[in-house]
Amino acid sequence: MLQVLRKGAAGWVAKIFLGVLVLSFAVWGVADVFRTGGSANVAASVGEQQIPLETFRRAYQGELRRLSEEAKRPITPEIARMAGLGDRVLNNLINEAALDESVRAFKLSVSDDEVAREITTDPIFRGLTGSFDRARFTSILNDNNLREQDYVMLQRGFTARRQITDALTDGVQAPAVLREALHAYESESRTLSYVTLPLEAPAAVPAPSDSTLKNLFEDKKASFAAPEYRKLATLTLDAAAIAADKQVPEAELRAYYDQNRPRYVTAEKRSIEQIAYPSLAEAKAASDRIKAGGLFEQEMIARKISPQDAFLGDLTKAQVFDKKIAEVAFALQPNTVSEPVEGAYATVLLRVTGVQQEQVRRFEDVRGDIRRAIAEAQAKDELRARHDAIDEARLGGQTLAEIAKAQKLTLRTIDAVDANGLDRAGQPVTGLATQADVLKAAFEAQAGSENPAVAMGEAYVWYDVLEVSPARERTFEEAKPLVETRWRAEETRKRLVARADQIVADLKGGKTLEQAAQAHKLEVDQTETTRLGGAPAVTQDQAAAIFQTPVDGFGKTPPGADGSRLVYKVTAENTRPFDPKAADTTGQAAKIAEGLGGDVVTSFVRRLRDDLGARIDQGAVARVVGAGEG
Repeated sequence: MLQVLRKGAAGWVAKIFLGVLVLSFAVWGVADVFRTGGSANVAASVGEQQIPLETFRRAYQGELRRLSEEAKRPITPEIARMAGLGDRVLNNLINEAALDESVRAFKLSVSDDEVAREITTDPIFRGLTGSFDRARFTSILNDNNLREQDYVMLQRGFTARRQITDALTDGVQAPAVLREALHAYESESRTLSYVTLPLEAPAAVPAPSDSTLKNLFEDKKASFAAPEYRKLATLTLDAAAIAADKQVPEAELRAYYDQNRPRYVTAEKRSIEQIAYPSLAEAKAASDRIKAGGLFEQEMIARKISPQDAFLGDLTKAQVFDKKIAEVAFALQPNTVSEPVEGAYATVLLRVTGVQQEQVRRFEDVRGDIRRAIAEAQAKDELRARHDAIDEARLGGQTLAEIAKAQKLTLRTIDAVDANGLDRAGQPVTGLATQADVLKAAFEAQAGSENPAVAMGEAYVWYDVLEVSPARERTFEEAKPLVETRWRAEETRKRLVARADQIVADLKGGKTLEQAAQAHKLEVDQTETTRLGGAPAVTQDQAAAIFQTPVDGFGKTPPGADGSRLVYKVTAENTRPFDPKAADTTGQAAKIAEGLGGDVVTSFVRRLRDDLGARIDQGAVARVVGAGEG
């Protein structure tokens, strides 16, 4: 957990104490995310702080949208409730408020330089060049209706809270005894001799009699019933398809490049060092000493500043938060020391030790990217307009076939599909695997009814239910192919188990594995496996069975991914010596420390909430979660 906490923008701490609030800030502004004082519309309160119901609603809807985008399908309110999404979002907001109370109690603060460093090193704001891109930063903030000063305040609060979590987890280490125990468990392996019994092809099993199949059919008649099938007509309007057909004039591509030229420029970077002084007089005295032949490094030593602390980084001009320092640093000749600079927060001496010149990507190199960007933007606008036009046509009484012709779209007819997306032959209907919501809606609709379009990311799908074939019992003759397929699969499995049992019986009777293998025309192989499997022939489930067997013992495994089974003899158990400096053990130690650090933070926040008194209006929360609307 320690490593995760210190990365700031990554990991669970950031998700709990930063990300969930962005949408709330975007809608209500920084000052209104948490309030003090009385209010009837409150989801929860912690100490004197109140979490407005609207803050919770916006945060909940934001997380619901994020998860839907991640899953590439809408997450319904019912699914969200089953997953406990509302509780998770509200708990995150309460944890945030509780930590804010702790920040105030400890009177913690964060410098402007630290806030700037956090923002400019955040991967989300990196441009095509891999460094901080102010245009991207501004664009992302604008997309979320955030002002720069609000986001800076947001980041300042997050960084202050991280001071608490860092203090709690700093120095947390994995106990040696725990590391050794886990190493012994994870590195322990078994050496075994084994034979592989492959699953026969079902066709190799002798044909069953009709009476055998009829008995299976009667025993499992319900499972052989024909499901409800529906005949559907679907019409898809897809932004990606619209964009692919877009022809963007060359002049428009050139104009876009010129208007957005900063995006294609890798700004000049400078390696900047600084020494801060408490007064202008002290900075001037140091400057005079350097001019007289002294060294910048000597001044660092005198100020007890390490090279790491003096180094601001390889920065663009926009990344230097103090504008006065930025101007001087980017006018300074390399390997020279500046005059004293009276910055916003300190007086400093600067030195530039390296320069990476500005680089510009040519229009020819980015032409394809520009065409896609313009086409996609135009396609999104056209998607909305055409969606509205199709809905109006539907209201006007036009059929999907008529609309498809007018809009130059393809109307698809699916003759028969069940609720699982399978046709009458039991095969998946092409294209429906990615349209589960369309299928669900189609099986909830009435035949002949007019239905709203189903939103599928940057696409819409309209559908009509043309015909419904109710579920019914199949006759034996209809179901016979399905019955035989199931019988053959089960018979194949039984024959394999019987063969494995026979080899195990031979071993119990005193035969060696080699003798038993020869009798069954099998090859004996050797391998070594850990508890997690890892050997090519051994899955994790099979390894679990092997690890329950003592040395010189034998047994059979569960089926592997291909249905095959192993009959094996354990010939040795091995444990690799514990080396605390080995790469895998140091990585393991870091993971343990992260887990322990997470426990510490969780316990602290839980105690903080108990001490402050967290109160939740369950009725108000239930209304938000139940509504599922933004």
